[in-house]
Amino acid sequence: MSAQRNPNHGKFQKPEGYHDIGWQMTFTNPDFTKCIEAKHHRREFDNSLYQYRASDVITICDECKIVWHTDMSD
Repeated sequence: MSAQRNPNHGKFQKPEGYHDIGWQMTFTNPDFTKCIEAKHHRREFDNSLYQYRASDVITICDECKIVWHTDMSD
């Protein structure tokens, strides 16, 4: 089975007034840490080039007004 391109790739638009804090993998960013520790409800957008790869998952927190990227692939 060949890889299928993700129709959502490149279509994410950061909501107005939100701050993109970049790629997050550790708790070195205080905005990221505060959001995770507060257990805010967050939503995700798969911006990966190929479907089901999760190589660029964008997490959006409407309470903190931040977005960040995570690579959840192998």
